[in-house]
Amino acid sequence: MAKTYENFMIFGLESTGEKIKLNISEDEFRANNGQNVLDSHQVLVIVKEDLRRIYIWKGVNSHVRKKFIASRIAAELQNDLVVNGHFHRCKIISVDQGDEPVDFMRAFSLKATNAPEVLERDSIEFKQLHKPSLNESAETNDKKVHGWKGPPPTLNGKFKSSVITEKLGKTISPKPKKSIKLPKLDNKSVIEKIVKNRVPADFKRQNLILGSFQIYGAVVKKAKVFGEEVEETGWEPVISIPEGPIELTNRTVRLYTNSNSGTIEGIEILQKLETHKIKGKISEEKKEIDYNSWTVSKLKLYCKEINIQVPPTYRKSQIISLILDGPPQEKVEQWLDYSKWTVKQLKGYCQENDIKALSSYRKADLVKLVKDHKK
Repeated sequence: MAKTYENFMIFGLESTGEKIKLNISEDEFRANNGQNVLDSHQVLVIVKEDLRRIYIWKGVNSHVRKKFIASRIAAELQNDLVVNGHFHRCKIISVDQGDEPVDFMRAFSLKATNAPEVLERDSIEFKQLHKPSLNESAETNDKKVHGWKGPPPTLNGKFKSSVITEKLGKTISPKPKKSIKLPKLDNKSVIEKIVKNRVPADFKRQNLILGSFQIYGAVVKKAKVFGEEVEETGWEPVISIPEGPIELTNRTVRLYTNSNSGTIEGIEILQKLETHKIKGKISEEKKEIDYNSWTVSKLKLYCKEINIQVPPTYRKSQIISLILDGPPQEKVEQWLDYSKWTVKQLKGYCQENDIKALSSYRKADLVKLVKDHKK
């Protein structure tokens, strides 16, 4: 019996209550975003043993009779897999077309699609598609069901109780849930919304996950502006990702939600920095890191990671002092006297911080622009 079970199986359902195992592999199921297999008029029982899941997939136009049958079939499968197949006990999860849970979508790498139009139960098309089920349902309309309303019967049969006859009501099909249409997200604006937030101390921004479950990674681009090397950090989709599941350790997560649509626009993953280990070694061994051997670019990148703002006017020795003294952010801002900056330094600052400065701007205009940005 155990040989008949596999880690991935799909069962179709007959209106008679029988299940039919479909000869479909997991790769075939995933193809074309599952649309080759998932039919809005069907109910399928999908077993994915490696995740310990049994999914009951219900199309928006499937008959209510099959939905009840699927629950019974899934429970029987759950027991058979443990007793006869020696599999793990699988959790049964209901999946409604158009309102699929994240667990199901991730399990088969599927993307959300718009659910098809819901057919009215009285429509000709619905009756033609579910003719056998409707006929069986109609046959039970005139049947009488005897309901036992008395105490449990005794073995000697001496006790008598009345039997109440009730008319079985018509089967009413519940209206399927309407699919939630998610608002279209502008990934660029969501990224701008996330990166403008300050990163907590001892953390660095590692990855972004946007509404379509696309992972973004930081990309550092270098360019020379007026003879000085300038670094710019952008965010681009990650093409290759490792096989899951992935556990996040020493990381914290920030959610960016849209209160109007009730959805999550983006997820920010922050990685814990291990700067405390460096500081601990310095205090214990009373040795200093040789920052003089570092390049200016490396010093600036290190300051960015530990959330220290470096004024554009600072030279290598000043940056090293800034790291060793560790002044608070407020002090750094107090030291900045933009009127003493050169036009070249002001324009470089504007470019680094995406401040639009016209070529016709004079020094006074640039100083005002930078001050307004700092506010």
